[in-house]
Amino acid sequence: MKLVFSLLVLIFNLSTDCTNLEKVRDQFHTIKTKEDLKKFIANTKETSCSRATPYIASCTMKKAEYTIWPFKKLAYFNEGKKSLEDYIKQHPKDIEAKYVRLLVQTNIPDFLGYNTRIAADKKFINENIAAADLPENYKKTILQNINNISPN
Repeated sequence: MKLVFSLLVLIFNLSTDCTNLEKVRDQFHTIKTKEDLKKFIANTKETSCSRATPYIASCTMKKAEYTIWPFKKLAYFNEGKKSLEDYIKQHPKDIEAKYVRLLVQTNIPDFLGYNTRIAADKKFINENIAAADLPENYKKTILQNINNISPN
């Protein structure tokens, strides 16, 4: 019985290894080109940190910018949107996920209809960031970014 429990703990710890999360955050904010996006996706492909999911989902949506075919654009967008929304449903208090969704919603065309949570996400972040389990410098980055790009 102890062996089974030990194996479960080991498997759980391996699937939640977030030692590279800071690197994911930093690299996410430097994506400016198609090559940057490809590099980010390649670097995060094997990550076992579930907290990186919102960043990866956002980049899946961003792949639409570099695709010519309208159906492929929509497929990338919908795939990333579903992944991000599923993550937020499972982790409704995750500030980073709502931050990433806010960034996405303020940077995509309105006709996609994915812009209804901007004010709510901004409010949630502002009200909960102080108590969030995030590095202080990242909290400042989040607040600076949301106050510079979003309405309200």
